[in-house]
Amino acid sequence: MILAEKIILSLFFGGVFMLLLQLLDALLLKPKRRRLKLQKQGIRGPIPSLMCGNIAELKRIQLQKRPTGGSVEENQFGGRSVVEHAWTSAVFPHIEQWRREYGPTFMYSTGNIQILCITDPGMVKEISLRTSLSLGKPSYLSTERGPLLGRGILSSNGPYWDNQRKIIAPEFYLERVKGFVTLMAESTSTMLKTWESKAENWGGKVEIRVDEDLRSLSADIISRSCFGSNYAEGEKIFSKLQTLQMVMSRGNIGIPGLRYLPNRHNREIWRLEKEIDSTILELVERRSGDTCDKDLLQLILSAAKSYGDNGNLPADITPNKFIVDNCKNIYFAGHETTAISASWCLMLLAAHPEWQARARAEVLEICGLRLPAADTLRSLKTVSP
Repeated sequence: MILAEKIILSLFFGGVFMLLLQLLDALLLKPKRRRLKLQKQGIRGPIPSLMCGNIAELKRIQLQKRPTGGSVEENQFGGRSVVEHAWTSAVFPHIEQWRREYGPTFMYSTGNIQILCITDPGMVKEISLRTSLSLGKPSYLSTERGPLLGRGILSSNGPYWDNQRKIIAPEFYLERVKGFVTLMAESTSTMLKTWESKAENWGGKVEIRVDEDLRSLSADIISRSCFGSNYAEGEKIFSKLQTLQMVMSRGNIGIPGLRYLPNRHNREIWRLEKEIDSTILELVERRSGDTCDKDLLQLILSAAKSYGDNGNLPADITPNKFIVDNCKNIYFAGHETTAISASWCLMLLAAHPEWQARARAEVLEICGLRLPAADTLRSLKTVSP
């Protein structure tokens, strides 16, 4: 009995010791080894703390450099308002400050996530031309941001990313996207009619939050193109994804073990993730036998099913998870980027009335009072597609 107890105690303490070694390696030694490799290449950066990295310093810089104005300056230059294009110092002041201190290539960390920041255009171009599957997305996108992105095409790497791309990319080829032009024009026309109605009701003068309406427009177009006749359910999914994104933006990434704590913040994330996943799966279940509507969801569903039947998906990825993760990714990739780009274009047109007049005249000349179609876009020169 004494020998057995000694063996059990030895195994217990041995297991605890190995666990401590693994924690020490993950929290301290592994990040340090990565930093040393970069330092040997002459890359420097702010010194991180043990658990939080440079999060505290990052927040301090953001508070100090918080802008007091908007993107459009009211200063007059030749009678025209000046648009400030150097937005990086306002949005990412920590990157601008560390770039001046440590050079165009530097490193910093959020928690135990080591980040290599490259601001040299030549090096960025060189990296973007690489096609190796070993050079991919950071792992925290599928772990720290897992509830939002899962292991979709935006967060996956290697052969799995390559396989997802083969399934999804054909649905975004130019010929297929042309089929969505009418849908985009109709949704945009509906939004413009809403603006006209507001202006008429308020005697021609009304304040419109253009960025909010463009976000709604982007969500509507993605919902219709993805879910077809079921776009109402798609908009519900999108609304919950927006809420999840806002909740997750309030937390820090990279702090070891933080995402596993059952605190109020994490419980809200888990609840939203479960609701989104179940809603998508319910919609997929209703569409599984549908062969009429060939919208994006149906095409991805069919491709994922045949792909999964061939045994090409990773062992921990089911066809349902593939569909859920990539539905999230399509919303995340298409919504905010499209809405922000459209808002920026409208702001530039407002800042340069002569270009606004030229663009309007060309659209009226080519399209008249009809909604633009895919074929007519080729004729536009000033507003080139």
